[in-house]
Amino acid sequence: MVELKRIPYFDNARALLIILVVLGHMSSEFIEHDELIADVYLFIYTFHMPAFILISGYFAKKIYEQGYFKKLVKKLLIPYVIFQVFYTLYYDFIFHDDISYSLFIPRWGLWFLMSLIFWNVLLYFFGKLKYGLLMAIAISLLIGYDTEVDEFLSLSRTFFFFPFFLAGYHLKEEHFVRLKSRMNTVLGIIVAIVGFILIARYAPLDYRFWLLGKRPYEEIADTIEYSALMRLATYGVQFLATFVFLTLVPKKQSFLTSIGQSTMVIYLLHMGIVRIYHDHPIKQYIIETSQYWILFVSSLLIVYLLSRKPVVNVFQLAFAKNKK
Repeated sequence: MVELKRIPYFDNARALLIILVVLGHMSSEFIEHDELIADVYLFIYTFHMPAFILISGYFAKKIYEQGYFKKLVKKLLIPYVIFQVFYTLYYDFIFHDDISYSLFIPRWGLWFLMSLIFWNVLLYFFGKLKYGLLMAIAISLLIGYDTEVDEFLSLSRTFFFFPFFLAGYHLKEEHFVRLKSRMNTVLGIIVAIVGFILIARYAPLDYRFWLLGKRPYEEIADTIEYSALMRLATYGVQFLATFVFLTLVPKKQSFLTSIGQSTMVIYLLHMGIVRIYHDHPIKQYIIETSQYWILFVSSLLIVYLLSRKPVVNVFQLAFAKNKK
């Protein structure tokens, strides 16, 4: 049996990533109004989901143990169905969105739960293949040409991000230890700074569609002949950015560690709060006054409040039966 002990490093990584997830969602309505916000948004999206997914893959090492998929249904599928129904009704009755009542088109950030289910299924077949990672990348490059593979069942994102999940599965603890050398941390800081400057100077806002991986090439490229090469280059950027991020994560236990242990709660609940924020008059105030610091402070506040024990305890109590 594979045993993975709880290490503060991974909880710290999750904490930083969930903060960036919330900030990314908060910023999404402002990226066309401010250049700096757009640059920060693109920078975040080069690594925050790939890193989250890679770490999720690392903790999927019990994939071949008996009962794994039964636990997966309780841990992922049931919460997905519950929150898919909840957010569908929430967006319809509160915000009067014109949306489809479907379990198969994930509401906003719920694509991650849907894809996480499929990544585990794919991992079962790819995990023991010698060239599984290369095959996963090749399939992703080719499937981008299929216009039928889109947001339905989160299939486009599933195939696009699966290489990160598979790569994480194959990583061992010693690989992360090597990443945390002092030299790698210094190099990571330098590469991160240079990377942000390059994004700010050269990356168009539309590049976000390549980073999101949710649409076929036909919908995001002017011409699709070289789209596979563009996706391959995007993989290069994202893998590099992911490992740079991992060099910068603190190793020791801190206030981040407890936040990192509550990322599922924050992830599932923050979307409703962010949506209220986007429909509140404060949105127009921020745009008109350029008070974009409010986005950063609000994101930290949302993460802090949703990671508090009363919220986490209520959430865990509601889903206690799913843990048995």
